Amino acid sequence: MSGARWGLPAAAWRAVIVAGIGIGVVYALSPLTVWFTVAMAVVVSWARRGLDGDERRWLTILLLVAIGVRVAAVAALFLATNHANVPFGHFFGDEEYFIRRSLWLRNVALRIPVHGADLIYAFDEYSQTIYLYVLAFIQILVGPAPYGAHLLGIGYYVTACVLLYRLVRPTLGSMPAFIGLGVLLYLPSLFAWSISALKEPMFFLLTACTAALGVRLVRGPRWTTRFVALVAIAVLAAILGAVRAAGAVLTGASLICGFVITWLVLRPRWLVASVIAVPIVAGAILSRPAGQVTIYGGVQAAARQHAGHIATAGYTYKALDERLYEAKSAMFDMSLDEAGRFLVRSLAAYVTVPLPWEAQSTSAVAYLPEQMLWYMIVALAPIGFVYALRRDALVAALLFGYAIVAAVTVAVVSGNVGTLVRHRGLALPYMIWLSAVGACELVRWSLAPERAEQVWR
Repeated sequence: MSGARWGLPAAAWRAVIVAGIGIGVVYALSPLTVWFTVAMAVVVSWARRGLDGDERRWLTILLLVAIGVRVAAVAALFLATNHANVPFGHFFGDEEYFIRRSLWLRNVALRIPVHGADLIYAFDEYSQTIYLYVLAFIQILVGPAPYGAHLLGIGYYVTACVLLYRLVRPTLGSMPAFIGLGVLLYLPSLFAWSISALKEPMFFLLTACTAALGVRLVRGPRWTTRFVALVAIAVLAAILGAVRAAGAVLTGASLICGFVITWLVLRPRWLVASVIAVPIVAGAILSRPAGQVTIYGGVQAAARQHAGHIATAGYTYKALDERLYEAKSAMFDMSLDEAGRFLVRSLAAYVTVPLPWEAQSTSAVAYLPEQMLWYMIVALAPIGFVYALRRDALVAALLFGYAIVAAVTVAVVSGNVGTLVRHRGLALPYMIWLSAVGACELVRWSLAPERAEQVWR
């Protein structure tokens, strides 16, 4: 049957056949690669929807390059790994543990014999997370995919970035949205864990979905839309709690914080009343023994977790008074002043650590440029938050809520420098958009009025 009969020239048919054979070969070798390519094509198309001209073109380049360099990093890992000695390569130590456990769970589900020790470790309570079962289920469908797990991480991360971009652009402006997306896609620390086989990319996507649903919950056109958004948030919160300990609590606290701030900002009189009432209510709670015990217990628990990080490998920092590190029992008689100093030092360390003049390794020196950028992000975020509230109070407040809840939580329990830098990634995806608004405002102040509007369009 000739190609002309179907309206296509013979050369076009040959190209279709070759492409089909190529896709079939790739699918046989790595099904996840094919599905990843399809998913990323859909995500890029969604990101471009409704855009015109230069903005559409630059956004396409930004996303395609970001996806391409991530896939290239995974391909380089595959080529650099000596598979005669190890079954698969990995970027971070924890990845190997996650991938192996997911493979053991897959084998158990498919009734493939496993070693007794592997069976025990597969269901070990240590680092237990539903993410392991997600990896196992996907590998039941497509076969063992130790490198495909990295593609999943890339897919989760890029989709979350585009979701927030689509949320921010119509409300806070196209330029802040584009800057924020660029920083999210290319910041080295975020790039590193976006190509990992760890749970962070999936956690980021799920939290970004709850933020977008939070907007639908408030602004849904019909009560049915709002009800569906509420149910979806509840389901996602439950999943987040299974992905990471306290994930549901943190998500709920972030949403409540955003909603409360929005309500107050839109009602200036209530905002003023709240500023006056909050210190009074806090003083009343702290004056009661029950309130003191509850808050003191929470601070003690955070202090113990912080002290535990001091004993871990790598570089650490201290936020407690020295005597509290000397014996575990000392933590139980922590004074109110000591608790206060611990909280202040922890929050300060979250912003400043690692200090540039305290770099103790080659990797720490290499991280210094990003640390400088981190300082800029922190400095610009308050400015951006104020101006973002003017443009869209709900979106700005939700971004702030997710950022501040994650930042405070990580600050009071951290003690290892590397872990702190990694866990800043929980707040950065939301803080960056506010900082981008602040940066655009500074540029607008320096431009002539007729050119300033171009910053926002």
